[in-house]
Amino acid sequence: MKNIQHNRKQSGAVLFVSLILLLIMTLLGITGMQTTILEEKMAGNYRDQTVAFLAAESALRDAEKDIRSTRISGLSGMTSTCTNGLCYNNGNNIAGIWADAAKMGNAVNYGTYTGIGNLPGVASQPKYLIVGTPFIAPGAASPKDAYIITAVAEGGSSSAKSILQTVYAPN
Repeated sequence: MKNIQHNRKQSGAVLFVSLILLLIMTLLGITGMQTTILEEKMAGNYRDQTVAFLAAESALRDAEKDIRSTRISGLSGMTSTCTNGLCYNNGNNIAGIWADAAKMGNAVNYGTYTGIGNLPGVASQPKYLIVGTPFIAPGAASPKDAYIITAVAEGGSSSAKSILQTVYAPN
């Protein structure tokens, strides 16, 4: 009989302790889920930005191939109005070309003049703009043709963008 009275005094303590442990485990689970969701978003954004960067890099290589083609014969045929993705600048105001939205609208889609197929996994195909400018290298006697290529690309979504620029001076 003594044993039965002892059990009555402790009734409910186990329930209280297990509810506290359940609350702690629930909070740990919610925190773990929030961390996992945040890490998944970060990984997706990183992937999107990487895809945009690689697409812009591909557009730069496509533009270099375009420059080496027979379509472009030096700086002749290039105008300050930037037709067909080709612009001419004598070096006085090169920044004005990229500030002019109408000229950037004349950028060429990836593969237009090289026949390369579309890039998979991008929100829209990358574009490039070629600006031809005379360039005199240090110690050189005469100017050489140089091309400033600007490539704009998007990743898997239009929110991830990458803009790359290079100077290309063939031979």
